[in-house]
Amino acid sequence: MGTSGVAARAATTEADLRAALHASGVVGVWEWDVPQRRIILDHGAAGLIAGDARLAGRPLSVEEATTCIHPDDQGWLTDYIFSTARVGGSFLCEYRVCTPGGEERWLLSRGRIDLGEDGQPVLGHGILIDITESRSGGQTFFAIPDDPSAHPLERAADHCVAAREALSGAGNSVLQTLIDVALWEIGRELARLERAQRRRAMN
Repeated sequence: MGTSGVAARAATTEADLRAALHASGVVGVWEWDVPQRRIILDHGAAGLIAGDARLAGRPLSVEEATTCIHPDDQGWLTDYIFSTARVGGSFLCEYRVCTPGGEERWLLSRGRIDLGEDGQPVLGHGILIDITESRSGGQTFFAIPDDPSAHPLERAADHCVAAREALSGAGNSVLQTLIDVALWEIGRELARLERAQRRRAMN
């Protein structure tokens, strides 16, 4: 197979994987320059949480990047974002967004804030998963950064997020998409785990 044939096959594989991701609920990717307090969203994330897909790829302030967050979740989520930024580590929470079309959606945001050599947070990166169909009512959820009792799934998600970041400069979008698939499945399992814990707490 020639070079053009390999490239075409890789492009087809990536397109198939992207389609599977979209159908499965992965709706976006985010990156956060912590020292500059600037967030970069991909097309899907920009459309959902910033309200305008045309903002994809542009450095946004936290306020600009969270325009569509539900008013009842805006306060605690902003506090959680900045508290995580101060210490680094895991980022995991559920919150609602109000789309420009007036629809309310539930998102699961999963990622990690990396520390620099000086121990200060420098870069965050993660994914957004639409959990509207599986989310039932009421309380929001967020994780305490770097909880020593973290579930193995949470540690696996951290490793996958780190792998995705490591591959960002490799020029292999198929590998990155495979990591996204793994993150989606881990995110689904984490959502199930959290709902089970909530049900046990209510009984």
